[in-house]
Amino acid sequence: MGVRQRRRLCVDRVVSDLSLGNYDQALVRINEALANIKDHGEILALLELKNIIVRLRLKGDAQKTIGPTRQSDALPHVFTPDMLDVVQKVLRCHTHYEVLRVSHHATYSEVKRAYHKLALRLHPDKNQAPGAEQAFRRISEAADCLTDCQKRIEYNLGTSLSDCQSQDRSEYDDYLSGSACEEDEEQDEPKTGHRRPYQAANQRKPQSQSLYQTEQLVIGVVAALVFLFVIIHYIAAAPVYSFTPTRTHSLHRATQANRIAYYISPKNLAKFTDQQLIKLEREIEQVYISDLKLKCKHERSLRDTLLLRARQTNNQRLLEQAVQMPTPACQMVYELGKTVQGSLLLENPSLRDQPQQKSTTK
Repeated sequence: MGVRQRRRLCVDRVVSDLSLGNYDQALVRINEALANIKDHGEILALLELKNIIVRLRLKGDAQKTIGPTRQSDALPHVFTPDMLDVVQKVLRCHTHYEVLRVSHHATYSEVKRAYHKLALRLHPDKNQAPGAEQAFRRISEAADCLTDCQKRIEYNLGTSLSDCQSQDRSEYDDYLSGSACEEDEEQDEPKTGHRRPYQAANQRKPQSQSLYQTEQLVIGVVAALVFLFVIIHYIAAAPVYSFTPTRTHSLHRATQANRIAYYISPKNLAKFTDQQLIKLEREIEQVYISDLKLKCKHERSLRDTLLLRARQTNNQRLLEQAVQMPTPACQMVYELGKTVQGSLLLENPSLRDQPQQKSTTK
């Protein structure tokens, strides 16, 4: 390897250390190179690069521009410490989840949202810090893997064991140092040892069952047991009353307190005493009002969503439709609350103000 090639390799390594945030290592490389060269132009180029690294270590204004280098093409573009900080955080990550800053249970939309957020800051048109292109490819690779179900399962299986064995090793370090010769790496870093070469996620052999799949299996089993319990409960205990007429519930009645209509079987009615019938009608009123409140909550949520969307899009027609949207369940709860002393089961004060809120919204 010629002298110029070695010097070019030294500059490339300094830029790689800079993109990873290894400022101390970069300064050591520059000092070693300055001790072995005599060319005035190359000395100025290294001193210029050293001055930039020292400025970055001071952590001054995050928006202050740095570069480009005038004595060499090491840093050909202008960038800010804030741009470089985003690049360093991505390139120092170990896994795809750390790169996108999402959990192992993140959904498809959460992964996409995290990718777009980082892509806006790392796109080559907006970020020209050293290592920005590698960081952009890194988040693209992570998003491509985590949004594909099969690739994600293979990645989880392939990394479950290797992550435990080497938690402090970055998968992307080998890519950044790929331009360096193995001979020079052994001379400069004799204590680092041999690094495991990067292997694509879809080529790794599954090592063990991943935690993600185990938790999904447990959730599925629990959901199946709950569903089975609910089915058995409804089969074993047929309802005594109904709010709609059926073949078994044919006798029409109304509760004495709130005149809520319900249907009951004549045979079952004959079995009830007066006290049991009063207790049953209380239960019917509670169930009926609870169901009304739930429907009212859904109506209000839908109306609020339409109002928010109309205001965000400045859609006057949609705003009028949302304001005039009928809420029959809320109106029934309100009317029922007026007729019952103490407002039976109306814990939510906003339900009592339903008509006033409608007029205020208009």
